[in-house]
Amino acid sequence: MEFLSSHYITVKDGTRISYDVHGEGSPILLIHGVTDCKETYDTDLPFLTKNHRVYRYDLRGHGASDHPKHPFTLENHIEDALAVISKLNLHNFVLYGGSLGSYIAEAVATKIPQDLSGLILNVSAAHNPASALADTAKNDNIPLDKVERRDYWIRHLTIDKGNIKQLTDSGFQKNSLSPEDEDRALRSITAFDFRNELPKITCPTLITSGLYDPVNGPSKGIEIQKYIPNACFVVFKSGHLQRLEMPTAYHHVVDDFIETVAR
Repeated sequence: MEFLSSHYITVKDGTRISYDVHGEGSPILLIHGVTDCKETYDTDLPFLTKNHRVYRYDLRGHGASDHPKHPFTLENHIEDALAVISKLNLHNFVLYGGSLGSYIAEAVATKIPQDLSGLILNVSAAHNPASALADTAKNDNIPLDKVERRDYWIRHLTIDKGNIKQLTDSGFQKNSLSPEDEDRALRSITAFDFRNELPKITCPTLITSGLYDPVNGPSKGIEIQKYIPNACFVVFKSGHLQRLEMPTAYHHVVDDFIETVAR
């Protein structure tokens, strides 16, 4: 597997976005979820890079990208994604987003539908109010210690509370944030409603939900499917971290989809 070390793209407001590239073949762009980092996809790379060139990047305020000390929004994340796609000159690519990354991917897909060969929306929603996760953490007096905070989120987002070590080892929140950066990241999930725009998405789309997901349950995935003309929906017996909770079953579904649509 080819590996290119991390590079940076500077977006219009001066924020530097860190990205890396793996493998060869048709392109795939991965977008991670809130408070996580691009390395969360380490466990996906072995099967994704068999036939594909995989690009992944850290959202602003996350990982090795710049961490602004002022508030930022979902719109900032969307603008960053479009800048990354433009700078990397990506066309006919599969766009793959999880949780916050899926909201960004939805918006991007409505703006440049002609450039996508496929879209994967993992634990997503067509519309949501501003994230309740930041307030949930505040009300729960989330621990300041990085390891304890990561364990808190795993317990909050999964159904197997005894599986913390496996999920930690798999890459979840590999680059933990400071409490201040984490709060800004959580609050960057500002309110959105893409329902009127989703019919613009023309490429084949895979939507996956976790049956026991406390954030974006199956009803939200089913709703997205109603708005995207060429979409399929798969539900797993998992929580919000299905790709880490059920990796074999999840990878099989994703791999089959990508091999069908990639070109």
